[in-house]
Amino acid sequence: MAGPINEFTQVTKFIPETFGEPGMRTFRINVDSESSTANIWLEKEQLAELSMAMLQLAKETPEAKEDTVGPPTELEAASLTNLDFKAGRLAFGHNPETNMFIVDAHDPEDDSEEPTVRIWLTRKRLNHFAKNGLEIVASGRPICPLCEKPINPDGHYCVRRNGHAKVYPGEL
Repeated sequence: MAGPINEFTQVTKFIPETFGEPGMRTFRINVDSESSTANIWLEKEQLAELSMAMLQLAKETPEAKEDTVGPPTELEAASLTNLDFKAGRLAFGHNPETNMFIVDAHDPEDDSEEPTVRIWLTRKRLNHFAKNGLEIVASGRPICPLCEKPINPDGHYCVRRNGHAKVYPGEL
């Protein structure tokens, strides 16, 4: 196995972002590492699942010991690497040797089976990202408690009400 195409081992920024109005939003992960950057575009559901998985794994893994080593900085991506792609697949895990968390993002247009980028994260950066990611996801359209579909600002016809009554935000 060759390994990831790019590795960001010295991450200085790892934040979730959203653009647009609820119902028409786009989502991305904005990453900076040393002299490289990546914009990883993803779906709302991917951001929600990644954020929840991060918080869960952070709870399940022990805090850092004093003798842990840092990330493998020799694997850092070449200077001025600038990635911009839509994530087809995301993977997430923990490296017990370094006590760091790893996010692998795969570009579906890349023929390689290896991740397009591997991002090494500290526990603090991971927790900050996950909490912000869940806040972004929750700030969207309210969900209908009957059919669990989003309610647009102008309402929606709920199939659970046989489509006869229009449900508006704040109603029910």
